[in-house]
Amino acid sequence: MFKKSIRNIVSIYNILLRRLRLVKVQRNILVFLVFLLIAIVFWFMQAMKEDTNTQFTYRLNIVNVPKEIIFTSEVPRTVSITVNGRGWAILQYWSRNDTRELTVDFKDIDKSNSKMTLDNNLWKRLTQKEYGNNLRFVASMPSELDIYYSNGIAKRVPVTFNGKISTEPQYLICGIEIKPDSADVVAPVYLLDSITEVQTEYKDIRNLSDTLITNIPLKTLAGIKVQPDSVRMKVLVDLFTEKTLEVPIYCENIPASKVLRTFPSKAQVTFHVSATLFNKISPQDFIVVVDYNELDGEKKKCNLQLRTQPDHVSHVRIVPEQIEYVIEQALE
Repeated sequence: MFKKSIRNIVSIYNILLRRLRLVKVQRNILVFLVFLLIAIVFWFMQAMKEDTNTQFTYRLNIVNVPKEIIFTSEVPRTVSITVNGRGWAILQYWSRNDTRELTVDFKDIDKSNSKMTLDNNLWKRLTQKEYGNNLRFVASMPSELDIYYSNGIAKRVPVTFNGKISTEPQYLICGIEIKPDSADVVAPVYLLDSITEVQTEYKDIRNLSDTLITNIPLKTLAGIKVQPDSVRMKVLVDLFTEKTLEVPIYCENIPASKVLRTFPSKAQVTFHVSATLFNKISPQDFIVVVDYNELDGEKKKCNLQLRTQPDHVSHVRIVPEQIEYVIEQALE
């Protein structure tokens, strides 16, 4: 019984000892945290007295824009302004301005050639009213901004594909569809007159073996706005086959007093065409000619030239490439 009591006393002693050590450790941590907080406060108060650079982001708002004016270049939503001042002044300005906005009056901005320029001088003038003597303007991003606009003048021009398209072997492109096939261009008059088409962004499409449908953005230049800004392009791809047709040979540029006879009078035209269009291609779709102006009287043969061929055929060959001819005097 006595031994058991001794064991209990020792156990209680060990527990108390561990708790006293824990209290000591916690006390040391508490002292450390108090001194750390004091140091931070002193550092913060010292930093608030020193000059420093800080960047603020402002929403850009352009007002008093006439109804007929259309901006043809992108107007940024925000402008970043870097200011310099004492920490206390920066903190005070930051705390009292939850929503920062730069308001630009369209009527007050210098404009030339349908372009308005917003630069550091403007940002400094607009912000200095808010800063007073406590903060100083340092820089802006962007430092200079050119915004193009138009008086609502527009015209409709065709859309053309800009790029390259290739297929797998034994396949052929049998059609390209662009929807919409035209776009409205809004631009200053001095630019609008020179615009005859709108191209897509460059796209390199390779190794097609099936019909492709894709959206492509339209390419624009500074000061020009295009609506819509993208089109849907469909590239029709099909297996190709080879076809041969007999096509009449025509003579061109021949004087009225002459008659040109060719031997033979027809040529074979061989070409690649998609299986879908195979039966739709006829001899009337080709024009093979002999040009009188290119004849050499000392030679008995002349070259055949392909003047017209249908769309969506490729690898066109004329057999024979040269033929014999005779020039006769026309009967009166």
